[in-house]
Amino acid sequence: MDTFFVGLRQALRSLRRSPGFTLSCVLMLAVGIGASTALFSVVEGVLLRPLPYPSPERLVHLSQRTAVGRSIPFSDPNFEDVRTQSRTVSALAQVSGAASVAVTGTDEPTFAMMALASRDFFRAFAVQPVQGRLFAEDEQQQGGAPVVVVSQTFWKRHLGARPLPLSDTLTFEGRAYTVVGVMPKSFDYPVGTQLWIPRELKAPLPSRTAHNWWVVGRLAEGVNPQAAQAELTGIARELEARYGREISMQDIAMVPLHESLVGSAQSTLYVLLGAAAFLLLVAGANVTNLLLARAATHRRELAVRVALGAGPGALARRFLTESLLLSLAGGALGTLLAAWSVRALLAFEPGRLPRVDEVEVNATALLFALGLSLLLALGLGLVTALRAARQNPWATLVQAGRTQAGGVGAERTRRALVVGQLALALVLLLGAALLGRSLMRLLSLDPGYRTEDVAVLSLVLPPVEDEAGWRRNLQLQEQLLARLGALPGVRAVGAVSNFPLEGSPSGYGTFLVLNRPDEVKSIEDFGRLAHERERTGSAEYRVASEGYFHALDIPLVRGRHFDARDTAEAPHVAVISESLAKARWPQEDPLGKTIQFGNMDGDLRPFTIVGVVADVRERGLDEAPKPMFYGCSRQRARASSRFHLAVYGPMGSAALVTAVRPVLRELAPELPSRLHTVESLLTDSLAPRRFSLLLLGAFGVVALLLSVAGLAAVVSYAVAQRTQEFGIRFALGATAGDVLKLVLRQAALLSGLGVALGVLGAIGLSQVLAGLVYGVSTTDPLVFAAVALLLLGVALLASWLPARRASRVDPMTALRSEA
Repeated sequence: MDTFFVGLRQALRSLRRSPGFTLSCVLMLAVGIGASTALFSVVEGVLLRPLPYPSPERLVHLSQRTAVGRSIPFSDPNFEDVRTQSRTVSALAQVSGAASVAVTGTDEPTFAMMALASRDFFRAFAVQPVQGRLFAEDEQQQGGAPVVVVSQTFWKRHLGARPLPLSDTLTFEGRAYTVVGVMPKSFDYPVGTQLWIPRELKAPLPSRTAHNWWVVGRLAEGVNPQAAQAELTGIARELEARYGREISMQDIAMVPLHESLVGSAQSTLYVLLGAAAFLLLVAGANVTNLLLARAATHRRELAVRVALGAGPGALARRFLTESLLLSLAGGALGTLLAAWSVRALLAFEPGRLPRVDEVEVNATALLFALGLSLLLALGLGLVTALRAARQNPWATLVQAGRTQAGGVGAERTRRALVVGQLALALVLLLGAALLGRSLMRLLSLDPGYRTEDVAVLSLVLPPVEDEAGWRRNLQLQEQLLARLGALPGVRAVGAVSNFPLEGSPSGYGTFLVLNRPDEVKSIEDFGRLAHERERTGSAEYRVASEGYFHALDIPLVRGRHFDARDTAEAPHVAVISESLAKARWPQEDPLGKTIQFGNMDGDLRPFTIVGVVADVRERGLDEAPKPMFYGCSRQRARASSRFHLAVYGPMGSAALVTAVRPVLRELAPELPSRLHTVESLLTDSLAPRRFSLLLLGAFGVVALLLSVAGLAAVVSYAVAQRTQEFGIRFALGATAGDVLKLVLRQAALLSGLGVALGVLGAIGLSQVLAGLVYGVSTTDPLVFAAVALLLLGVALLASWLPARRASRVDPMTALRSEA
């Protein structure tokens, strides 16, 4: 220990005598360790940390698997069969996706995310409320008392954290619900849910083609996943054999619940963590170069120590001690940088990461930072010590009066490190460039609708169960359309049940092609005919007003739009998208076809197709247009409780929003609403890609700066060591241009090697980015060439100053120094 503390004091004194060197090393290490620790904190919180429930590894997520391998929700009859027959999965429960509902009864009207959960749902998670209770048995049946369990965040934010029972109730979906329980903050399933109500309050649908429910459960004690999967596969095949393939359940997909929650984020987070690791390697290589250069300037001192009897162990201890001090200081500063970076990351993160509330720089992240620091200290110290141990002390003492050269071996090591840095920087820059090109490709796509000068007003009205209530909702919609259409500068207004990019629940369903209009008189008739596959089709179901297509400038391909003749009493009409027409009637004209889509809204009156419109990208620019079906809102009043109004006027989106607000306050002051623009929806839909591009681009730029700084340092060091050589060249007739070319040629060689290795590495890692880019090859030659030329240009520019210094060497001074 005495030896250790003596070495520690010596290392501190040595580093204190070189503040510029010490500060540079600490800052570089802090950047690398900080970035890696910040990304590790996100990965650990989202991907690696177990779910906050008892025995989380036994929680599973179930879905029906179709013949083409697609996972879809369960229908009610299929779920009941699986629940009653399965012995390996207990506490099987239905749960809907979280949907936005308008809530009153809170401190002020608001929107909240609501999910329906069947009996055994909370038992599957083995959680208890922090206030109140869960659903009682008599509340989990049709006709039961309307009750709701709320999230802790909702309870604090909208109910003032008042103790239960509350004197008031929450009203949404046309009913008043009594709050009976508050779930702990850690309970978040489905992700983002704030309200849970009993699924049994809604009647089950008898159709095996009505896929509405995801299923969660818990593996029975002592059952392994393979056995459970085998049993579920057997149940699915038995049901398929009994009911035919129309039930769309050739198998049952069972995945760990943790995987189903975070699966979509895995590739992006691991790519970003890998990018941070590359940045750490670049920073470590730069610090290694600085340590080698510093060791070269102390060659005489080290040679004297060896000549006086210092062994390899003593030298290694010195370098390891210095590296340890630098790495620990860099790690401490990097941890502070990581804590700030995580806050910044979460601020910029577009809200798509699951479990993001659990991300923090915790004890695990601190241990990770400490481990990185110690690993770097060991690596830096050993590389420097090994280089120092290889020198001949007697030769060094003989040369000491003439030169401080670090030796050919040390110079090769420094050059190899610079080549490696440039290669890593190129890989990061190529990744950022591919993401950027992908984003530009997406922005250049035509979404199929107008994106500028359109304000979007989203409303959720209380659902009603009678014709009078449906008509009241439709009347409010038409009043809003009339008032908004009369605003100065407004050119067109329209309504639709699900707006593109708005995130509303999907309305994908199956329709029937009818031989005669009265062929379906009941939902049972629909289910019976749905087994005849040649008579069915699938599409996204929407209800729209006659002005919707004009407001969004969706082109008419053939036929007509909705118009004044499509009254509530007239035969019901529909407009379909071009992709649906091509998919279902590739060799026929769809106009005049009669179809039945009553399973989507409960209205069994058939539709006649009167128009075909162009395709639109509903779910995102990176998703191909889906087949779309539009019913006339004036005729389908049952679907009038949820709608979005599109207001077009070439006065600018901001002015439109300002003009719309007073109309909304006058006609529907009590209803929660959202008012935004199509431009903002488009921006939000691309936010995850921008987030990845921002991080990868930032890592790439920092790596580039560190790499070219390392190259400039190596070239500068080489110039200093060859001063006498340049003097001799000048004395023998060389020009300044000759020396300039000589130095730049060396820099170009190093840069070219780095670019070549980087290109090979990027090609090898191209599959990593395959899922993150759209419409761009991960080996795009244009992107590769542009980034390679950029790196070469920046590297040569960084080498220009030391090269000019070499070209201005005074030969007399150089020769006098040599003598």
